[in-house]
Amino acid sequence: MKRLFFFTLFFYPIFAGNISGIVIDESNNNPLVGANVSLSNLNRGSATNNNGEFVITDISPGIYKLEVSVIGYKNYSKSITVRQDDNPKLIVVMDREPLTWEAINVIGMSPSKHSPEITQIINQDNLMKNGIFTLSGLLRTLHGFDLQMAHEYGRNVNISIRGSSDYKPGGYNNRVLLLVDGLPASIPNSGAPDWNAIPLENIERIEVVRGPASSLYGHNSMGGVINMVTKSNIPNNLLTYQVGFGSFNNSVFYLNYSRSLKNINVFTTGGYNSSSGHRFNAHHENIRGSLKLNSQIGNYRKWSLSAIITKSSNGQPGFDYPENPTIISYRQSERTSGYLHIFYSRPIFNDGILSSSIGLNQFNTIYNDRNDTPSEKIQGQTKYNDQITIWRNEYQKFFTDKSILTIGTEAGFDGSRSDVINAIYMQPKQRTIAAFTQFKKPFKEYWILDIGLRCDYREVQGGDLYPKKLYQAISPKFNLYFKPHPNKQYHLSLNRGFRAPSISELFLEHESSYGLQFRGNPNLQPEFMTAAEIGFKAMKERNRTWFLNMFYNYYSNMIDFVYTIPVESLNRTNIEGFGLEFGFSNIVLPLKLGIMSMNYSYLQMEDMQNNGPILYRPRHKVKVGIDKHVRKINIGISFNYKSPQQYENFLSSNHLIIDNIVRFPIETIPEISLVDLKVSKKFSNIEMSLNINNIFNKDYVLIQNYPMPGRTWQINLSKIIKK
Repeated sequence: MKRLFFFTLFFYPIFAGNISGIVIDESNNNPLVGANVSLSNLNRGSATNNNGEFVITDISPGIYKLEVSVIGYKNYSKSITVRQDDNPKLIVVMDREPLTWEAINVIGMSPSKHSPEITQIINQDNLMKNGIFTLSGLLRTLHGFDLQMAHEYGRNVNISIRGSSDYKPGGYNNRVLLLVDGLPASIPNSGAPDWNAIPLENIERIEVVRGPASSLYGHNSMGGVINMVTKSNIPNNLLTYQVGFGSFNNSVFYLNYSRSLKNINVFTTGGYNSSSGHRFNAHHENIRGSLKLNSQIGNYRKWSLSAIITKSSNGQPGFDYPENPTIISYRQSERTSGYLHIFYSRPIFNDGILSSSIGLNQFNTIYNDRNDTPSEKIQGQTKYNDQITIWRNEYQKFFTDKSILTIGTEAGFDGSRSDVINAIYMQPKQRTIAAFTQFKKPFKEYWILDIGLRCDYREVQGGDLYPKKLYQAISPKFNLYFKPHPNKQYHLSLNRGFRAPSISELFLEHESSYGLQFRGNPNLQPEFMTAAEIGFKAMKERNRTWFLNMFYNYYSNMIDFVYTIPVESLNRTNIEGFGLEFGFSNIVLPLKLGIMSMNYSYLQMEDMQNNGPILYRPRHKVKVGIDKHVRKINIGISFNYKSPQQYENFLSSNHLIIDNIVRFPIETIPEISLVDLKVSKKFSNIEMSLNINNIFNKDYVLIQNYPMPGRTWQINLSKIIKK
């Protein structure tokens, strides 16, 4: 039964307007971090800090409705009276509630309104507590994910979910869709996102869906979806800043400020980070800023405006190739990214909500190539200007609290222009029109049915030299949930995903500064994926959780980047894969050794068509973390293991040419085992942390011939200033 006790600890004369207190767990009196505390009839709120404390300032005398909520606990609502010159301090005791997954969704700017997806949620507190400042740094810690990259801030970062992609120099990972507030954020010419363009300090939470989500989002979501939700429920008059420095002249700084102006919440951020890099030409510099305005009138009428701009400069290190040390890359890139998103929703008809989202994204990229010397002379330069305009409309009908019908449409326009010195590049355009629907309905006592369907019509115009390309796809989904207990859930899912060829895969004609020729293939056909999954989730007391997923994926007509002469993409590969994921969290170890979390991933893939090797798909991955609290000092240690994996040694002179395809020798990357350490301590409203990665200074690579750094360290200091 829900219980909440308010104890007025003391009163002393002070100006009217402050309500403060602490939110704790009823079972163990531990403080609850990230609880939402609000005065609903005043549209004013706060969130608890790492000590479970909150404060709501500038409150006039009166009677208010105080609401407290936090995931895993029962919501509370009660009236509270504020008198003249009172400063009440409250103790809020929250009762636990079994965690359910049916309300966890990824869609638009109000994900909780949609049908259930098999989703993982990472909130802002998790990011900051673990010292994570980039999206790629976060994703490499999640089960089912694999990263191939030359360095964390580079342009050529590949994200693979459940083996959806491998790594090929010059190729792109465009089977994982990045969303910002439910709208696509991929770059049109490649179809791949810039994984580090969105500042994490602007993000309230990150929602992760593994497996195809084309029934809602169309192409590029075959492997999964990552939705970055910008901040909205922000405490008033809160200033936060963080500074840090570390190995390779790494420096981090960001500043956040929030304020409520009548019924409008304002949140703005600014940030900077840079590093000289762990090897030649691996430097980076990133400057970003953002602004978020949002307002809610009543329960369902909402609007928001979000703007993000990022300017970055990166060196792109070349191969570390012992047999030919003269192979050195002097390529550098500069990119300016801009995102403008507008959202509005309102009630319509009976028990219905109509919402509309408009997104305008801009990417300006310059690649500079210097062949033999890092001089100011540029031997080759490529400029790209890419734009995305997308309009998404949805109507939701609520028959009951758990029975929801969604109908929506989506229209998008993509364009890519280039100003190229040493290449020929078309100026293509893409148009997309789509309609989708999904329906969630509980039946009998323990079952939930979730079905959906999306129809896509995609038109690509490559210029006068190429005829118009038309792609059509139908993407269904079927999810079935069985919940015999509030904290246990079984699921079965069947989904179909598709991906249309990107602009680069279709029309690119480019000669690199090293003489390697890249050519598009306008005859490419779309690729499809059929996925099946069964799984189980459970939660017990003290937020202890377990999960087990088994999945089967079949890729048909997969587009593969093939080393022909010249290099081009071909529809040549049919791949099937089987996998298993298992893990648990918040397990108390004996002898007071700490709290343990673990996840394990198994993946086996086979080329059904060519009987060739499956590259950059490790069979086993294990991640273990132990957290210990000692005398107000938090100590965390993590272990990461990745089994050996195969790669194609495209630098080898020992190769064959068969049917115009270059056959490079297949070799093996050794296993990877790394140990990281984090130590943090909080002093009032200041938190200091020390991160040491790869503490045993091991040599390893994520991409062959691109060595990763050895032992690195980072010191961070963050402070919250309440106005």
